[in-house]
Amino acid sequence: MRFDNPGFVEALTKQLGANARFERETRWFDGSILLESGSSRLWLKVYRGKVIDHLPFQPPIGFTFKLGGPAAAWNKLLTGERRYADLVTPGVRHFDDDPALTRLGQMTSELGIEGNLMEASRLTEAVHTLVEIIIEVGQEAGA
Repeated sequence: MRFDNPGFVEALTKQLGANARFERETRWFDGSILLESGSSRLWLKVYRGKVIDHLPFQPPIGFTFKLGGPAAAWNKLLTGERRYADLVTPGVRHFDDDPALTRLGQMTSELGIEGNLMEASRLTEAVHTLVEIIIEVGQEAGA
């Protein structure tokens, strides 16, 4: 998954602009969300339910919160191998590749949220919608 692909960014921002649920859930948000996949980034400025600007990097003014992780984690979302909840929630639920259960009790997550966690929590439904649209656009684009 590359968040700096211009075609992907154009399709993503267009889909976010047309999504009534994203608009409703971010109606009272004035901030920015940084998406990070490995070394690629996409900064989204959201104001009153709309993405009003985007950049392929983090600007000097920073971000309200960031959702990021390795490209491999994002690719698991695109392929359907893992769900967003599996990747963002600490802990291990699948041990197919670990029959000895050596990772039992491990409390790490593959995708993480950083920054203003209060705002990120307040926008939980918007973040879930954002992730659903990322998956949809990513699958269509073959990202």
